[in-house]
Amino acid sequence: MDLIGIALRNVWRNKRRTILNLIALCLATSLMLLGLGWVEGYHTYVYGAMQNFETGEVQLIPPGYLKEERRMPLDLTLPDYHNLKQRLKSMPEVKEATGRIDFSLRLSNRKESVYLIGRAIDPESEAATTVLADYIDDGQYLSSKKEGILIGRELAKRMGVVPGDTLYIVAQDAYGSENFIDIKVAGIFHYGYPPIDKNIVFIDVHSAMSLLDMQDKVTRVVMRLAPGISPETGAAILRKAKLPGEVHTWKSFAQATVSAVQTDTRSFFTMLVVLYILIVLGLLNSMSMSVHERTREIGTLRAIGMKKRDVVLLLLAESGWIALIAAMIAIVISFPMVWYLGSVGLDISAQMPDNIPVPFGQRFYADFRLLHFIIAVAIASFSAVLGTLRPARKAARLVVADAMRGGGIG
Repeated sequence: MDLIGIALRNVWRNKRRTILNLIALCLATSLMLLGLGWVEGYHTYVYGAMQNFETGEVQLIPPGYLKEERRMPLDLTLPDYHNLKQRLKSMPEVKEATGRIDFSLRLSNRKESVYLIGRAIDPESEAATTVLADYIDDGQYLSSKKEGILIGRELAKRMGVVPGDTLYIVAQDAYGSENFIDIKVAGIFHYGYPPIDKNIVFIDVHSAMSLLDMQDKVTRVVMRLAPGISPETGAAILRKAKLPGEVHTWKSFAQATVSAVQTDTRSFFTMLVVLYILIVLGLLNSMSMSVHERTREIGTLRAIGMKKRDVVLLLLAESGWIALIAAMIAIVISFPMVWYLGSVGLDISAQMPDNIPVPFGQRFYADFRLLHFIIAVAIASFSAVLGTLRPARKAARLVVADAMRGGGIG
């Protein structure tokens, strides 16, 4: 205990050296804290957007469907959809379940035809699973009582249609026959994400089942899990329920996005580590020099009976105090930025390119957690102690007479 008190007093004996060390440690701690929160926010933001806009958290698909997904097969289905949906929703782990049918279609306004991806949705369940209902730009969202089609704003302008107009759909059913229906435009959506706005249309599942000759069959069921249950945990539980298909987490359907995020994360952490190392190298040099400059003091302490072990502990305690003070200062000065990035966020709508692999929305928020503060403080403390340990051990081994004459630490 005496050593800790003496160490605190010693910290301020050389104010210039202490201030330089505090600045370096504050910078390193703040950099690590902000970097961890930024990366966590990036993960939360992108993965959350993917789940909310497209994939849900967990999906049930027919056996073998994942390998054939690119051709959107209609011969691989989940039968008895409505009973299956009720069974899933009765499970405590599942908050909502919605059926989908993905298929190719030709959409026409009698003047122009375009080939698109059709997505049949169960309107009320889809609204509780994804954010589609929140992005209706004109007209109305679909409902069980309102059959129709939702098309993107850019596509609506191209085809010259507004809500209430009639469009014509031609598609091949599950048996290879070409079928035709006319359908009203219920609403126009706008994600602000061209790959979806221009290439996908949404149709109510009952109209799609009639068009595709799929009586109460869907090609996937997308689920939103109960709060507190991770996709991995939910998928593991659902796999034990002996469902008529394969259960996959959302990552199986967003591999390009996950790969892009992982690549970005590695690049960001590489840059963060390089910057941190540059800061820490200066810190280590400063810590080492502060020990070298105190050889006479160390010799005096040894001459009056202080043991080698106590000398090392005293110097390490001084470094610990410096790290603790720097950490508290870093947290205080970082707090405004932490609050702003976590609560207010950054408006990124104007900076997002059209070819990103996921719709981003309007604002980016960092995601700071208690663990990030602990990691940042722990790494800063470790760096301070590491910078002192080697010269402290050498100083403690000096011959007392040489140290009192000011002999350097070799």
